[in-house]
Amino acid sequence: MFHGKKILVIGLMVVGGMILSACGTAATATEIPTTAATAISTAAATAIPTIAATNTPTFSAGFKSKDPTTFVALEFGNVDTLDPALAYDTASGGIIQQVYDYLLTYKRDSITELVPQLATEVPSAANGGISADGKTYTFKIRTGVKFHNGDTMTPDDVAFTFQRGILSGGSISPQWLFTEPVLGTTANNDITDQLDPDGAKGLLDNREGLGKEKPADLTALCQKVTSAIVADDTAGTVTFNLAQPWGPFLVTFANMWGGVQDKTWVGANGGWNGDCATWQNFYAPTSEEQNKNPIGKGENGTGPYTLKEWGDQQMTLTANPNYWLKTPLWTGGPSGVAKIQTVIIKQIDEFATRFATFQAGDGDYIVPGGAADWTQLDTLEGATCDANGVCAIDGADKQAVRYVKQPVANRTDAFFNFKIDTTGGNTFIGSGKLDGNGVPADFFSDIHVRKAFAYCFDWDTYIKDVEMGEGVQANDVMLQGEIGDEPTGAHYSYDPGKCADEFKASTWKSADGKSLWDEGFRLTIGYNTGNTARQTVAQIFQNDISQVNPNFKVEAQGLEWSNYLTAYQHKKLPFFILGWIEDIPDPHNWVFTYSLGNFGGKQGLPKSLIDQMTPLVQQGAHETDPVKRAAIYKQFNQLYYDNVPAILLAQAGARFYFQRWVNGFYWNPLYSDLYFYSLSKS
Repeated sequence: MFHGKKILVIGLMVVGGMILSACGTAATATEIPTTAATAISTAAATAIPTIAATNTPTFSAGFKSKDPTTFVALEFGNVDTLDPALAYDTASGGIIQQVYDYLLTYKRDSITELVPQLATEVPSAANGGISADGKTYTFKIRTGVKFHNGDTMTPDDVAFTFQRGILSGGSISPQWLFTEPVLGTTANNDITDQLDPDGAKGLLDNREGLGKEKPADLTALCQKVTSAIVADDTAGTVTFNLAQPWGPFLVTFANMWGGVQDKTWVGANGGWNGDCATWQNFYAPTSEEQNKNPIGKGENGTGPYTLKEWGDQQMTLTANPNYWLKTPLWTGGPSGVAKIQTVIIKQIDEFATRFATFQAGDGDYIVPGGAADWTQLDTLEGATCDANGVCAIDGADKQAVRYVKQPVANRTDAFFNFKIDTTGGNTFIGSGKLDGNGVPADFFSDIHVRKAFAYCFDWDTYIKDVEMGEGVQANDVMLQGEIGDEPTGAHYSYDPGKCADEFKASTWKSADGKSLWDEGFRLTIGYNTGNTARQTVAQIFQNDISQVNPNFKVEAQGLEWSNYLTAYQHKKLPFFILGWIEDIPDPHNWVFTYSLGNFGGKQGLPKSLIDQMTPLVQQGAHETDPVKRAAIYKQFNQLYYDNVPAILLAQAGARFYFQRWVNGFYWNPLYSDLYFYSLSKS
């Protein structure tokens, strides 16, 4: 789903208080007002198939697991890192949400209600947790919670977690989500903006350059952060002093970057220890660096599972025998030691192999590579549940349960790289010249080339083949139904004639003066192996562009996820296909990501475009009136359409397939993966 949110690996504001009472009742959920929480997907919410209503089926009748204490998930895409301060992809987040806990979390499958987890209540004006000016938030921290190594969690650990996150920063981390409200909106929402506001020093992602700053300035900046996030171990609280009122602040805690860490353990295992004299030495780490140490390759959370194994093809989790949660966070929620004692997540790139394993009963849950795989999985389906919880047995002798039309908070799109990195060579752009065997590093700086690619994408084929006819073309950057989305707004459509016209209008010339149309070009579009949806996107471009002009050669190439992610992070991919799950249920998370944040940053967007986007992004974030916000985002969407920095694809619901002996499934669209703690097996 990085600035904006998790990169998808798997083709997959608060008012009032909530208290976990001492008498043992479930926590009362705090609802997020409609000015901040917006619809997930109008298409997914309204296009639910009709299923004959029955009593809740006994899914497991006649189907029993060989081992009800072990859950095997058949997925693809390995973890990048387990450091909550750095992880920003769904494979990593899927593990982090099992082994770490957050101050606040979502109530079951709701994205509009929060419940306290490591906090004892959700801060509000009513309970004194939020100041009248909306700039001070105080969390009451739960006592008696143990980290997996036996250390007791304290408010100081909580404060350190978020201090460390902001100070570690960097463009590939999710820490902008806290930097922006705590320190104020800046160019990159990175800690280095405080020392390099106009970027002249080039400090973003530059640890060496940062280390050359005056020691007194570095210490003062660290102290600015630590004075903004303050622990009181005696009172049992952590207070956040914000630079500006920030409506989405509370919901920001309820995801992987909010995983609370053990200060002593982090310092002893390769991370910053809280000393303001040394923080700069730990700025902007890469996953490769973090994973040389337990902070990246291991974990020490407070969650219901512990990490037993991280292998090349498999992750293994074991139930935490000392898990602190004794009372469900919501009525009917899980508590105590996890019912599933062992979770095995097998990374199997080929869908055929995943399917055969699932069909044999050796997997409890399977992730399709894309909607194209649904048809084969449907042959195993013996029961169906829709997004409203209406279920029916429709094949008593078949082994699988299909959950259809589950809402999603994500979309996959295709992004142009305006400044392709050629350091050390780059095979994705061939010769690196306009000579028929490659493209220049700034090939996509030509708007005619970008428009040509947009007109050469066949959305009907994509929706038919990738989303099984259930998708709806995206018109706007934000999700359908969110503030600012206009279903009838300007959008590109498949038009080979206009595609050819735009290529002919390109100003690119070869060394001997030939036009782009006459010379031709060659480039490679990568996708992560196993993701058949992204593979199909790449192949649509490969086929449709070559049909316009046989001299145009676009080649689809599969890469292992780790290699694909590395190429993306280092700006090697000329054209990347990635999905985004929103970090928080708010359009700001999309417009920032697609402009100033994660995706925009990796695209090398020109300053002239950034200068036009910036005021709209900032105005939209600070405006609380939904009508005024919609008007601002309308301007942003028009600007995005006019400049076509990316090709917005389509949005659909998700499907989940389990063996019929699996119980307790629910889906929250902001989760990175299943919440294994809620599951059990017959």
